[in-house]
Amino acid sequence: MRFAATHKVVSYLMVTTAFLMLALTGELPPWLLLLTLAAIGGSYFFDPQQHPLMLRRSYNYSLYGAMLLLSALLLGNASGPEALWDGGLRMLCVLLVGKLWQRRHNGDYLQVYVVSFVMLLGATFVESSMLYALLLFLYVVFAMWTLTLFHLRREMEENYLLKHLPGRHGQAAESERVEVERILNSRRVVGPPFLLTTALAGLCTFFVALGLFLLLPRFHVTVELPFHRRALPSTGFSERLELGSHGLLRDNPRVVMRVELPGQNPPSVLRLRGVSFARYEQGRWSQHRLGEQPLGVSQGLAQIDAVRDLHQPPLRRTEIYLEPLDAEALFTPTPGYPVALYLPDAFAAISGLLTVTSDGQLAARGRRAPLHYAVLSSSESPSLPTDDLAIYRELSSDLRLRLRPLALQMVGDATQPSVQAERILAYLQKNYSYTTRLWKPSEREPIFEFLQRERRGHCEYFATAMAVLLRSLDIPSRTVNGYLSPEWNRYGRFFVVRQQHAHSWVEALLPGQGWVVLDPTPSQSPPAPWPILHPLRQLFDGLDMSFGKYVLEYDASAQQHLGERLLRLWQKRAASKQIDPEPPSFTYKKLLRSALLLLSSGLFAWLLYRRLKRPSDELLAGEREGRGLLVQALTVLRRRGFVRGPGETLRKLSERISDDGDPIAPHFSQLVEHYYAHRFGDQPLDRALVDRLIDQMRATPRRPRPEMRN
Repeated sequence: MRFAATHKVVSYLMVTTAFLMLALTGELPPWLLLLTLAAIGGSYFFDPQQHPLMLRRSYNYSLYGAMLLLSALLLGNASGPEALWDGGLRMLCVLLVGKLWQRRHNGDYLQVYVVSFVMLLGATFVESSMLYALLLFLYVVFAMWTLTLFHLRREMEENYLLKHLPGRHGQAAESERVEVERILNSRRVVGPPFLLTTALAGLCTFFVALGLFLLLPRFHVTVELPFHRRALPSTGFSERLELGSHGLLRDNPRVVMRVELPGQNPPSVLRLRGVSFARYEQGRWSQHRLGEQPLGVSQGLAQIDAVRDLHQPPLRRTEIYLEPLDAEALFTPTPGYPVALYLPDAFAAISGLLTVTSDGQLAARGRRAPLHYAVLSSSESPSLPTDDLAIYRELSSDLRLRLRPLALQMVGDATQPSVQAERILAYLQKNYSYTTRLWKPSEREPIFEFLQRERRGHCEYFATAMAVLLRSLDIPSRTVNGYLSPEWNRYGRFFVVRQQHAHSWVEALLPGQGWVVLDPTPSQSPPAPWPILHPLRQLFDGLDMSFGKYVLEYDASAQQHLGERLLRLWQKRAASKQIDPEPPSFTYKKLLRSALLLLSSGLFAWLLYRRLKRPSDELLAGEREGRGLLVQALTVLRRRGFVRGPGETLRKLSERISDDGDPIAPHFSQLVEHYYAHRFGDQPLDRALVDRLIDQMRATPRRPRPEMRN
């Protein structure tokens, strides 16, 4: 590939990778993402150097005007508390596209590189996935290619185009401009060996950085940055509940959290409790935080039940990796009751106040960053005071009067609360259907419209119907919002919880059983996974999980744990050698195997060096022949008293000989032009012409020396 084309391709690879890293964060609107990608692709095929229209001032003025107008429109759409952040990212897209459509010289390329680096920094603030790490590695490799070629191109343009532009004797040296074009269009300046070598250098740099990352001491320093990853919209999950207010939930695959169950057999589905609702009125549920109080955190431990011994089984441990969510709730597995939380050391810096209610509902005020915490839970739920249970029986007199006959019809002759709850649950699952298509309630009390006319709805209608039916029978109940995930990742052995897994259910207080989870929503079979896409998605989810655990959370304690583990392995190996020394034969085999490995590695390195040093035998033969003839010409000049100075180009030497007035100058100048055309312009070497010029240089008589005067 030609030098100029290679420089253009690697520049676009670098810039596009930086933009994809920024797009991966989800901070750009989809329409802006598509428009920017289309503009980047279109600018690749429209080079201003090849279109005279783009070199005019009118084109520049039009482009700047369009950029200003587009910037004003984009900044006008950026509103809210993150307006500065959103506006800055959109301005970066405008600047990138504008400079790509205006690239004419190295200065424009340099400005494009600066914009791409700023995009990289913006993505680094908010993104932390495995795909981001892969794109970062590619960006480093592309940057090495791009900056090296950029430096070579700048040296070419400055040394050949700018310095020699006036020419000699006041005449314009147009041949100098042609020489630069020859170099830029040459296929011998860079090629696959250069790209392979720089890629290997980038890989070596990566491994060196990995070693430093593992070995350098880790210090716990928390810096509160003004930029955070944008919180995921809590589609389906909300800290308020209003019937008919949520849209289609089954088509949102964004990951909310990943959950590990160490030492436990994974259940078929994982249920995570978020918030509970106590008061109901005209289709709206509201929270009533009973006994809410701040929860102290000491050395990463927040003990909810101060009486319980945390070292006494049975307690279940659940590791939760929670993404930024525009809700303050912390999720806990259910059925069960949280006893304690293990939080990171930086929790006080990344979150505000931690609170807990009497029913075990946890909230982190002001949480903006991802959070990894562990939940210790018990199957024994604490009992609430009698006064606190009254709120879970609250129901307006009109609603109770209308709902009680329906509830009695469903339960039949059952009188025990547990049996009544089971019959209401079975009745709703059998006689009502699940749907995500919303219908707008026409009454002030939409629950009757669901029970008597529509007889279809999503999980919030089912949970609300069962809760109010139980209250009409004087059974304490409450609705709960959370997540119900059936997605088990077999690669990383953890549950993946997505936005589409948001769910609502009921908790009822039954005699002798405590608070029991009741889910009246009819079970829905998940869609059949795609044969190829589903395993790939699970694989990438597993990589993201591993990247977060072993890279992003690598702190001082993790480094100490790794060091202790390596020390134990070393001590164990040393002890085994002392107890059972290796026989001599095994030592000889090991030595022979090491020698063969070293020999094969050296042979491979030598072959690789020869391949990189010699792109092709034909090219090397041509270069050797041209250089050999050039050495003959320089020998002739040396005999005539003209020695090539350090760093002096052949053209400069030719000009010096011509200025000196030596008659050999025309022959050597023609030889230099032919050699440059062969060396940088891919033109064949005319051996007969070169031999004739060298013979003419040898046959040219010396210039007579002026007689010295006394």
